[in-house]
Amino acid sequence: MAENALTPDKTINYRVYKDGVNQVGIATVDLPELAHMTDTISGAGVAGEIETSVLGHFQAMSATINWRSITEEALTLLNMSGVELTFRGSQQFLDNATNELVPKGVKIITKGITKTVGLGSLEVGASSDTTTEYEITYLKIEIADKEVIELDKLNFIYKVNGTDLLSDVRSQLGM
Repeated sequence: MAENALTPDKTINYRVYKDGVNQVGIATVDLPELAHMTDTISGAGVAGEIETSVLGHFQAMSATINWRSITEEALTLLNMSGVELTFRGSQQFLDNATNELVPKGVKIITKGITKTVGLGSLEVGASSDTTTEYEITYLKIEIADKEVIELDKLNFIYKVNGTDLLSDVRSQLGM
């Protein structure tokens, strides 16, 4: 019997872990935008311009953690030793056939280097809106325990649904 169609709904909840183990306080996160590096083809034989992506290459990516207050965790990320943060969430889907709510896990692993910490502000009875922004050099996304994306800029790996799109390129470069 085929699996029922599921309608994506919302994030039930999530937690942030540093180095895959320790929970890193209360925060929201603005995840990166994945934008391929591109170049434009134009000239004889082309009726106009065509913008093409460079296989497996992405523009700079950053994520921002939005903290409720100025915390040791936010400031510790400035230590210049590299950052590994894992976001583990539970997303809610609606089963179209049964109208049941179905939770599915999402796991986002990021590695990179802290760029900025914005201390925010101090105001009586309010959050400080402290932020940490870091450059991402590694990104892996798993949904319901299935690897969907793995991008490792420093080791020349780009996988989509388990297919390594840069394996031929690495081989051609003698890697």
